[in-house]
Amino acid sequence: MTIDYTKLVTPTAKTEGRRLRRREAARMECRRRIMAVANETTQINVTAAASAGLLTADQMTAWRAALGWVAAMRANWRTLAQSGADLSDDANWPALPAGVAELAAAF
Repeated sequence: MTIDYTKLVTPTAKTEGRRLRRREAARMECRRRIMAVANETTQINVTAAASAGLLTADQMTAWRAALGWVAAMRANWRTLAQSGADLSDDANWPALPAGVAELAAAF
């Protein structure tokens, strides 16, 4: 019997694999949380309404807050992936600003 050393998984490769799986899990959790508030159709509809000037002043305020929240969420998942923090803990993610859920529900 011959051992195929090209199939050998080193400790470094195992560590890198865990890091990549953790990174993907954090990215997907971020996406899941954003989509739970506003799915793709809602995002498209709100963006179109905002671009056409069809939102009220309060809705525009919520829309700007939503954009900031999404940016914060996207910036946060990388930090969470590296830190090893619990991805399912709401406290580790940016809080949804007031009015954003209501705006999404309207679209």
